[in-house]
Formats: sequence, C-alpha cells, structure tokens
Amino acid sequence: MAKTSTIIYSPPAGIQPITTKTKKAAIYIRCSSDEAGKEGYSPQTQEEKAKDFIRLNDYHLDKKHIYVDIGYSGGVDKRPGLQKLLTDAKNREFDVITVYRMDRFFRNLRLLLNTVAELREIGIEFKSVTEPFDTSTPTGRAMFANAGVFAEWMREVGLESRNEGMIKAMKEGKYLSGTARYGYDINEKNQKLKRNEQELSIVKMLFSWLVEEKLSEYKIQQRINRMKVPTKYDDLGRKKKTGSKCWWNRKTIGRIIRNDFYATGIYYYRKYKNPTKTKNEKNLRPKEEWIKVEDRDLKIIPEKLFEKAQLQLQKNKELSPRNTKQVYILQHKIICGFDGYHYQCARRVYHSKKRGSSETKYYFCTGNRSYFTPKKCIVPTISESRIVPPVWDKLKEILTNPDIIMQELKDYINQKGRKNKIEGQLKNIKNAIDSLNIEKERYAELYAESSITKEFYDKKVRECETEIETFKKEEEKLSQLLLTEGEKEKRIGSVKKLYSQLKESLENATYETKREILQRLTEKIIKTGERLDIEFNLPFENSSLQLATVGCSDNRRMD
Repeated sequence: MAKTSTIIYSPPAGIQPITTKTKKAAIYIRCSSDEAGKEGYSPQTQEEKAKDFIRLNDYHLDKKHIYVDIGYSGGVDKRPGLQKLLTDAKNREFDVITVYRMDRFFRNLRLLLNTVAELREIGIEFKSVTEPFDTSTPTGRAMFANAGVFAEWMREVGLESRNEGMIKAMKEGKYLSGTARYGYDINEKNQKLKRNEQELSIVKMLFSWLVEEKLSEYKIQQRINRMKVPTKYDDLGRKKKTGSKCWWNRKTIGRIIRNDFYATGIYYYRKYKNPTKTKNEKNLRPKEEWIKVEDRDLKIIPEKLFEKAQLQLQKNKELSPRNTKQVYILQHKIICGFDGYHYQCARRVYHSKKRGSSETKYYFCTGNRSYFTPKKCIVPTISESRIVPPVWDKLKEILTNPDIIMQELKDYINQKGRKNKIEGQLKNIKNAIDSLNIEKERYAELYAESSITKEFYDKKVRECETEIETFKKEEEKLSQLLLTEGEKEKRIGSVKKLYSQLKESLENATYETKREILQRLTEKIIKTGERLDIEFNLPFENSSLQLATVGCSDNRRMD
C-alpha cells in the first residue's frame, strides 16, 4: 500500500482568505411597437443576448429583475418598466444594469447622461451588451456620450421621416387617429372613414333626444343604457376593463353631441400642440399648420340642428341643480317688455313663531337694480305664485286644443296687416344676408391682393358670419309664423301627439314636473305690465329638426 503524505497549511494570523462577491444583475428591455417584430430588436433577442453576457461575466440574475417596456419611445422616461427598475436600483436590489444596446435605455442624451450619473452615484454599474464602454475612465465616458448623441440623432431623423409620411397621409385624407369615431368605420383599402349606418342612426337619436326632448346628458345616458345599445367597443368585439357590455359612459355621449364633425364632415390634424392636453387656445398651433380634412359624404346632422343642440347643452348647464342653489320654474325665461332685460330670480324667507318659516319666490327685472343700468326700470317684482298659473294654463290650453290655437295664431297674423309686415321683415333680412355675403367676398378679394393682413381678414369674416347667423335665426322664427294650411294640420297633429305623451304629467303636476315641462317647452315670456306674450317650442311632425314657435298673449291679471 502506497504511502501518502498530507500537507497542512494554515494562513498566518491576521490574514483572511480572499473571497469574491458575485454581482447581482438586472436586464432592461425596450422596443417600440414597430421594432417588436424586427430581427435583432425583439424582446426575446434582447433577453437572450443579455443573459449570455451575464453568464460570461459570472453575474447572478433573478427573474424578478428583468424589466420590459414594449411600445414605448426611448425619448421619454415615463415608462412603467424603467420606473420600476430605477426604484429597485435605489433600493440596491442589484449591482449592475445590462441592456442589449445603449439606445434601448434612452434615445435622449440629457436623460441618458443624467440617469447613468445618478446610478453611478449610488454604486450601480451600467453595461451595454454590444457596446464595450468603460464608464470608469474619461475616454470611455467620452465614447459613451458620443454614442448617446448618435442615438438621439437617429431618433430625431426617424421621427422627422415618420412625421413627413404622416403629414402626407393626413393631406390625402387618411384617418390616423386610431379607432374610428362612433358612426364610422375605417376603409381598409384607402384608410379613410366610411359610414356605419347602424351607428349613425344612434347618433341621430342622441341629437333628437337632446334637441326635441331637451334631455340632459345624464338622462340620455340612462335611456340608452336601458335600451342596451352596443357601444363602439362592443361592435369591435373588444373587452372593457369593467367587463360590461352595452354600457355607455356619459363622457362618450358628451363627445358625440359636441362634435361638429357630424354636422360639417370636417376635422383637423395638427390643430393642437399636444392633443392629450386641454384643448384651449394656449394649446393651439398656428392656423397655417392645421391640416384640414373634409368629406361632405360623412355629414349626417344638419348644421342648424347641431347649433340647437349646443344651445340646449348651454341651457342644461345653466339649469343644472349643481349650478343653482335654488330652483325656479321660469328661470331664464322672462324678459321685460319695457327695456328688454331678463328677469332674475330671488326668494324671501319669513320667520314666525306661530307659523314657523316660509318662503316666497319671485322675479324682478335686471334693470330694476340701479347698479346695473343708469336708467332704473320701474316695473315691480312679480311672485312666482302669480305668474306661473297663467303660463301653465295657456300651455295646457294649447296642448288640449291645438286647432283653436292655430286659428287664433292665423287670425293674429292676418289682422292689421301683420302678414305683410312679416313678409317685409323677411325680405329685409334676406337683403341683409346677401349684403353681408358680398362684403365677405370683397374682403376675400382685398386679402388676395395683399391689401389687408390675414388677421384683419379673419376678424372681418368672423364678424360677417356672426351677423349672418343672427339674421338666419330671426328669419327662421318669422318664417314659422307664415304657415300654410298643410303645415298647420301637421302642427296640430304633432301637438296632439305631444299631449298624449304628457297627459298624465299635466294632471296634478308637482312643482318639479311643472318646472321640467315649462323649461322644455317654453322659449320665452315677454312681460309688459300685466300682459304676457309667450312663445312655446313644440315639436313638429315628430322631427327633431324643426321646432314650431307658437306665440300667444294672455291679458288676464296674474292674481
């Protein structure tokens, strides 16, 4: 048996064995949506190359320290994976960060240098798998900075090229705003919008509910949700976070009924500097940068109906309970016949030991307050309990006997030559509109000849268009007074149908019911002494496109 010898070695006292600490590594992976499928840039490729690098350097990798951002730009730092990586770095959960290439981390030089410097300060190394930079030396840091400059340059060149392509597509009328707006689909052949007749019928219905029935956005939301109408996401088969189906958000309804695209077929690209921020004047680009896209075939709502819808939205806002501390039946409806000012609402509260507290609601002319006008109106205040009954009774009379009211209206128009007067007013209005259109053309000629600036031209055109719109509204109101026999019969039928819908509400109506009905159906009340001239808005021929204005007078005392 062979002999063996054993050599025992003990290090001298005070000398410790040499030990090497294994570094903990993290991997960061980023790619944009376009790069996700490209060879050499896919998340799988980046992860494999980084893991090979970690094995060669004997680093330790924990799966939880692999951070991925897909579909994010390298020019920003608002990336969920990156933010989690930096948070864990501050907590010293690893010692080194590895990336496939430096531009995977950032393509913005300032953000790149600042972030790497912050990591170095807390003792975290930064390594690129394909770029051997040694940031511990001045030369390595200079090469690293130069590579960052090149990455930023490549990003900006790519963005410029992409923007040029997008602007070209915008000018060709292609739809580049993601999912098509409700009522339309995207034509796969030319990438333009096309009509979706089923959805467009819902759009028309929403405008009808707003203008004809004067429903608030909340009530429209309640009704359409009860009807179980599919949303755009439902039509596309997409899943919602809530998991619900056929449920409409009020904001979605608001975007539809406020969007003038349905009335004009016009929308703009590059109108706002940042489309994700508030769309106010500060966020607007210069007009010459806007890209206009127009397709009249996509227009489905008459412009007059859209204007009425916006006016109704404003009225709904004014009458919203959250905007009014007290509720009044004829709020915003009464106008003084002497000075043309609107009546304001107020109340008085009385306290009595025997009867307790009570209140009286009343209306007063704005001109009655000396701080509002130099010439004070002498019209006294009127209590709500006196003015509401005659207005309410007159409305019920119209609804129950529309044929009699129509005959009264006809007699009123025919007496004392009022018909000729109305026709004369309509002729004057038409002449005024024609003159304003000619004026617009003259300003256009002056601008084409460079005789006036664009700002002056735009200002004058806006002024002309505002005046034209005012005349058109007055023209529409006067035209409705000149009814033919056929139109009269249609109006009578429409009013009878409305009465059948409101019959139950009219009988024994509560304060809230009276307010809702009168706010919906009353256009204005002109109070001249004890005389009331009332204009009611009544739907015509079951259509949301027209409203019949019925004028009537009530000379009874308001006792």
